[in-house]
Amino acid sequence: MEADKRLKKFNLKVLKTIGQGTYGSDSANEVKILASMCHPNIIKFFNCHYVDNHVLICMEYATNGNLAEFMYQKCPKLIKQEEILFYYCQVLLGVNYIHQLDIIHRDLKAENILLTGKNGVLVKIGDFGISKMLASAKKTSTVIGTPYYLAPELCEGKPYDTKSDIWALGCLLYEMCTHRRAFDSESLIGLVKVITSGSVVPIDSAVYERGIQDLIDSMLSVLPDKRPTIKEVIGRKVLLPMIYTVYLDAGEDQLLNSKVAQYRL
Repeated sequence: MEADKRLKKFNLKVLKTIGQGTYGSDSANEVKILASMCHPNIIKFFNCHYVDNHVLICMEYATNGNLAEFMYQKCPKLIKQEEILFYYCQVLLGVNYIHQLDIIHRDLKAENILLTGKNGVLVKIGDFGISKMLASAKKTSTVIGTPYYLAPELCEGKPYDTKSDIWALGCLLYEMCTHRRAFDSESLIGLVKVITSGSVVPIDSAVYERGIQDLIDSMLSVLPDKRPTIKEVIGRKVLLPMIYTVYLDAGEDQLLNSKVAQYRL
């Protein structure tokens, strides 16, 4: 294939190829979205090349894997609240940025939260392949994303907006606090049933303060209108001290490392 020859010539490795597969038909979507964004907690876009009906995207490489690997491989035991919030608040700042641009990520999950910098303390949201710009239409209805993080309105085929990302953020925080999915089942039908019930087992109150549980409950409200906006999430009392910390040190690897070292003592 011509693309293979050109890659070998320049000693390049394809990390992201778009043009075939489930979401590949809209090959310009991720390029358009990535090129429009610039934020310390969003994976950087450098360039793209069109080769043999494929789009080869050159983007920032996250050197320390993703949040799922960190949780399940590097931290087999429950993570301290301060360290969870250190990572989670960086995610929130990234989501706040994309929501300000009227973009829904639509696939927020631990695997798409990338870690980079020294010791992997800098959080970058990645994989915008199925993101959608709200633009003129404030709600969309295409069912897309990771099943375990799907919001109830998506399961029911109803229109959705940025509140579906808030649901996914609730699922993410729950998973970070428990090392298990908020909603799980052996079948898709069973998964839809538990998701639409909105019922989850509480997190460990001996490890995490009540404000964390309250935040999770609000984000996992079955009714989208009952869920907070990303700005309301960021403004929660339980998060504000850490929000200020990661905001002031955003993208500063050395400063972030000095902070997380304190939480791991």
